[in-house]
Amino acid sequence: MFKIVGRIKEIEEELKENKYPGKIKLEVLGKKECIIADEDAEFKAGEVKAIKIKKIELLPYTISIISAYAKHSIGTTLSIGEETPMPYGSKRIGEYAIFAAVKDGIVKKGDVIGNLLLLHGKE
Repeated sequence: MFKIVGRIKEIEEELKENKYPGKIKLEVLGKKECIIADEDAEFKAGEVKAIKIKKIELLPYTISIISAYAKHSIGTTLSIGEETPMPYGSKRIGEYAIFAAVKDGIVKKGDVIGNLLLLHGKE
């Protein structure tokens, strides 16, 4: 018991001293965006490839987090991107998703293939 209480006190002191300051400040509120396929694509089990999605706007300093809960019956979205990757401090547009299939099937245009949590940061 003493080890746990002692460690908690250490952590509390480190937080008070701001011993480990972060470089990014996040708003408490985020925004959830559905990742929606913008084309039909056929997949075989184990196949990973890019699929066009309805565009998702990411404002400068926005952190995007893919939901780990699968949204499509044949696979899951691993990431989103655009043809020319832009820096974190620039406006970005998600134009495609990297999709990994766990079984054979088809992703149809309009299917939800994932969820994205957007957290708005500041420089």
